[in-house]
Amino acid sequence: MELVASSSNRKIQYDLLRILAAFSVVMLHTAGMFWYDLPIDGREWRIVNAYDACSRFGVPIFVMISGAIFLDPDRELNVKRLYRHNILRYGVIYVFWGAVYGLTDCLQWGFANLTWKQILKEILAGRYHLWFLPMLIGIYVLLPVLRSWILHAHKRNIQYFLALFVIFQVLRTTIATFVINKELQNLINLGEIQMACSYIGYFILGYYVVHVGIPRKFHKLFYIAVIPSAVLNILISEAQTARDGVANGCFYDSFGLFTFIIVLAVFIFFTQKVNSSLLSTRGAAVIMEVSKGTLGIYMMHIGIIEQFKRMRYFGIFDVFSPVPVGVPLIALLIFFLCYVLAALLRRFPLVGRYIC
Repeated sequence: MELVASSSNRKIQYDLLRILAAFSVVMLHTAGMFWYDLPIDGREWRIVNAYDACSRFGVPIFVMISGAIFLDPDRELNVKRLYRHNILRYGVIYVFWGAVYGLTDCLQWGFANLTWKQILKEILAGRYHLWFLPMLIGIYVLLPVLRSWILHAHKRNIQYFLALFVIFQVLRTTIATFVINKELQNLINLGEIQMACSYIGYFILGYYVVHVGIPRKFHKLFYIAVIPSAVLNILISEAQTARDGVANGCFYDSFGLFTFIIVLAVFIFFTQKVNSSLLSTRGAAVIMEVSKGTLGIYMMHIGIIEQFKRMRYFGIFDVFSPVPVGVPLIALLIFFLCYVLAALLRRFPLVGRYIC
C-alpha cells in the first residue's frame, strides 16, 4: 500500500535519503582508497570494486531530493531568497572548503617552496568532489525557468523530457563504455543533447516520482531489478577492467543504466514506503539531526579519507582487515567522524551555515 505523505512524513523520507546518499558517497570513496592500489586480478580488488559499484547512487539521490523539493507546486519560489539562501551559501561553502583543501596541500608541501600564483591555484582548485556544488548552483540558477515549465507542462511533456534523458544520457553513456574505437565514440557522443544530458534529468525525475508518480505496478519491477543491476554493474566492470588492463569503473557511473535503475528503486522505496509514524519522537529527531550534517559530511569526508590513507602506511588498517569487513567499517568510522565535525561547525554563530 502506498503512503499519502504528510509534510512531516515527507521530510523524514528526504532526511533518510540524504543520510543514505551521504553514506554511499563515503563508502565509494573509501573503497577508492584501495581500488587504485590493489592488483586488478586479485580477490580483494574485486571486493573493493563491488563496494564501489553498489555505492554510486548517492549524488543522483541528492539531486532528486532537490528536484522534488524545489519543483514542488505548493512551494513558492522567491528568487531573491534563492540567491541569498541557496546559491550564495553554496558558493561560499565551495570557496571555503576549496581554500581548506588547497591550504592543507600548501602546508604539506611548504609555503616557502610555492609562489603566490601556485598557492592561489591550489586554493581555487580545491578537491575533485567539490564539483557537486557548482553543478547544483547551475541547476538552481535555472530554477525560475524550470519551475515555470513544470507548473505549466502537460504530463506527457515531462515524460518526453525524461525519455530524452534516458535515451541520450543514460543509454548513450552505457553504450559508450563498450566502445573502444575513438571515432565511434565521437559518433556516439554526437547524440549528447545538452539540456537533457546532465543532472537536470535527475532533478526533473525527482519531481516526477514524488509529485506525478510512477504507476505502482512498476514499483516491484524496480525493486526486483536492484540486485541483478548491482551484480551486472560488478561483473561488467570486472570484464571491462580485464579488457583494458587497468581498473575501469566507467560502466557504473551516475548515468550508467544499472546505476540509474538502483537510484530510481531506492528513491521510489523511500518516498513511497517509509512511514515516519513507525519512528519514536526521539528516533525522528536523531534522523533529522544527522540529515542536517550530510552536507558537511560530503565536504569533509575526502579530507578524512586522505588522512586515513596517510596512516595506512603505519599499519592502522591492519585493525580493519580483512577487506570485506574493513571497507564498510572504515566508511562508518569516517561517516561518524565527519558528522561530529559537521555538527560542531554548524553551531558556530553566524558563519556555521556558511561552512557546512
